Amino acid sequence: MRGAAKRQEETSFRNSFGLPTDPFPTLLASDVTPFAFWYEGDPEGGCIRFLTETESERLMGLPEGWTKYGADGVEIRPLQRYKALGNAIALPCADYIMAGIYEVLADRAGKEE
Repeated sequence: MRGAAKRQEETSFRNSFGLPTDPFPTLLASDVTPFAFWYEGDPEGGCIRFLTETESERLMGLPEGWTKYGADGVEIRPLQRYKALGNAIALPCADYIMAGIYEVLADRAGKEE
């Protein structure tokens, strides 16, 4: 993706995202990678930039500033925040999984009574 964007190869860049039904690439914990996009019909209007920590938190379904401070109240460095977000599970996914577990356990508890 980055190479195609750097070389301004629009077709290769678009193909790097996969099919419309494929999941979007997640944030990588090992490296802070730029986010790139093209405006439809305006290849010159595209942009390559880094997501902010706040944007990364929003993508994960977390409140703004969720990773800003550690348990001791000291502000966490941006790279460490990116790593924490890259290693996290998106909140909507966790909610969905936990709701399914609750539903199965509640159903089993109802049958045992």
